[in-house]
This record gives sequence, structure tokens and C-alpha cells, in this order.
Amino acid sequence: MVATSGGRRTAELVGDAPWLPRLEVSAPKFVEGLARVADAISTDGTLPAGLKQVFAAAICAVKRDEALVDHFVAAAAKSGVPREHVEGASVGLLISRGITPHASFVAATDKAYGPVDPAAADPEATAAFDADVPGAYAYFRRYFGFVPDYVELLGDRVAGGLEGYFLMRESSLAETPLPARDMELLLCAVNAAEYQPRFVAIHSRGARRAGASEEQLVEATLVALPFSGVASWLPAAQGILDSRDVAGA
Repeated sequence: MVATSGGRRTAELVGDAPWLPRLEVSAPKFVEGLARVADAISTDGTLPAGLKQVFAAAICAVKRDEALVDHFVAAAAKSGVPREHVEGASVGLLISRGITPHASFVAATDKAYGPVDPAAADPEATAAFDADVPGAYAYFRRYFGFVPDYVELLGDRVAGGLEGYFLMRESSLAETPLPARDMELLLCAVNAAEYQPRFVAIHSRGARRAGASEEQLVEATLVALPFSGVASWLPAAQGILDSRDVAGA
């Protein structure tokens, strides 16, 4: 059982943590520092606490910590985050980090909100989407202002791969029930947790274009710190600073 103010505030964020009482004994000053970061995540700021809990759940899914994924998705549900926003977040997690984190996140969503009936899917739904390389290039030109070389490489060598990438990216970043700004912020948080400044910058630019403030970018990426350490803040900060060209700062 936690005994200190810092321990209690940290536990409000991460729940039952067997390592925390020991840390209170060995490094109480560290616990207070961690608690102040936890305070910034677990309370409303420029972003609502419930949204930051969704970000934390996504990060923990990437870290393969299923207990914490369950904890944070349940906390998001308790905070009033609509199920459709959580479902949207799971799609962003799928394109960012693949099937396994997505599956963990979806399982936690079903535990917190109840299962979804697979029979609700429209058998003809996937037949309605056309894609080709020129259309994909046009999409990336709209998003970035140019076609990145890695997109051209895929389009030149495996056209179907680019078509699939385009459909998944357009769908996940702008067409789920999770607002585009919040999706971009989620991807900023996940990439900070994975120490990826280039991708933090890409999605920070996307978040700014979708209306995010720099304070919101900082608050979103700070969510990574308890789960990926202070090292996560350096790529987060670099990505945010690099994205200032969008804001004209």
C-alpha cells in the first residue's frame, strides 16, 4: 500500500503498482517527481484527462502491457470517452504499430464497453473503395505539400502496396470517429514513447494543421514519459520544435 502523497498521486494514474511502495522507501524524491508528471496526465489541462488515458492505453498496448491497457481503457470509459472515439484510436494504433497492439487495445475496449457483434459488418463494405498510384500521390501531396521519396519508392516498385497504404492512412488519420486532431496527437504520443522524433514531427505538423496548440502537443507527448522514461521527452521535444514551420513560429 502506498504511504506518501506522491505515491498516492502516482497510483491514481497507474493503478495498483506493486513496485511503487518500494520506490517510496528507496527514492521518495523520485516518487514526488513522477507524481507531478502523473498529475499533468491524470487531470484535465489543455487536453481532457480521458483523452490522455486513451493515449496511455495506446502506449501500453505498444509496450505489450495488457494489464495497463485494460486499466487505461477502463479509466477512459469511466471518464466518459465515447466508445466510438476509443474504436477510432484502435485504428490509428493499427496503422502505426500493427496487429498485436491493436488486438490488445480492442480486447480492452470490449472489456470496458462490452463486445461488438461481428455480424454488424456490411459484406459489401470493402468493395466500394478505389485507389491508384496517382490518387495516392495526390493525397500525400495534400498532406505533406510534396510526395515523400519513401512513398514514391513504394509506388514505383509495388503499386498495390502504396494503394493499400494510402487507403489505410487516409481512413485512420481523418475518417474515424476520433477527431483528426486527437488522432494526430495520439500518434505523437505513441511515437514519443518509441523514441521516433521524425514521426513525432510528421504528426505534430498534422496536429497543428488540425487545430492543435503547442501546449496540447507537449501535453500529449508527455503521456509517454512514465512508460518510456525521460528519454521519450527528447524525441518528443525535437519533433514538436521541428513542426513549428507549420505554425510559422
